[in-house]
Amino acid sequence: MVLLCSVVFISGCVSDNKNSNETQTYSQNNISFTYPGTWEIATTTASDSIVAVGDPSTVQSGSPTTLVLIQKANSTKGSNLTSVYDSNYANFFNNTGYQRVSEGNITVNGATALENIYKTNSTGDQRQYRAVWLYENNTIYVILCIANTNNFQNQQTNFNLIINSFKAQ
Repeated sequence: MVLLCSVVFISGCVSDNKNSNETQTYSQNNISFTYPGTWEIATTTASDSIVAVGDPSTVQSGSPTTLVLIQKANSTKGSNLTSVYDSNYANFFNNTGYQRVSEGNITVNGATALENIYKTNSTGDQRQYRAVWLYENNTIYVILCIANTNNFQNQQTNFNLIINSFKAQ
């Protein structure tokens, strides 16, 4: 499962009356997570995607530049998290325009998850990505957080809200 963000569109209307301190909960497709109250569900064509949520205030050309994409690869059911992760990144940074920033382990819902942060400028705007790989209910999920490089650090609170509340049902 190569993590490339396909076209993502914000769906629905953007309203100005949402409180920035409120949150919303996504609970469908056998997963749940909390996301910022000002964000919207987005439509995605990314491979193996379950759902995407994005910040409508960052929409450029119909797509948000700040978003989180949740993916599940059906072909990895019951597979070892580390081996699938290693296989994905074995050649990912070779001649792709992606550059690794950092990689390590984090804890999500009491379990070890793998994290890879990388960046690219192949879309014209420099973007930074935070891919969190976790294994729940015999399935590997990837929470892919994306923002323009100049906004990436400012979005960590929003990204952490989604990552730390993620649950497979």
